[in-house]
Amino acid sequence: MKLPLLFRRDRTVIKRADVQDQAEKVLAESLRMLSQVCTKVADLIETQRLERAGYSHNTYLRRLDNPPGDVERKKE
Repeated sequence: MKLPLLFRRDRTVIKRADVQDQAEKVLAESLRMLSQVCTKVADLIETQRLERAGYSHNTYLRRLDNPPGDVERKKE
């Protein structure tokens, strides 16, 4: 009788579904990791570009066309 082969075939179908599910899970996680790496590389490139333009790393940008007193005068 070939009953063991019958049961083995059923298991391979289940195993294929499990393998496909695992592969999709790994692919999704890999894409998430790749997006994090790309974000960090983009931030690094942007930081280097700003440093070359004359902005230091830990300073905030400030508008130079309006002195700080002009904002308070407009409110009055």
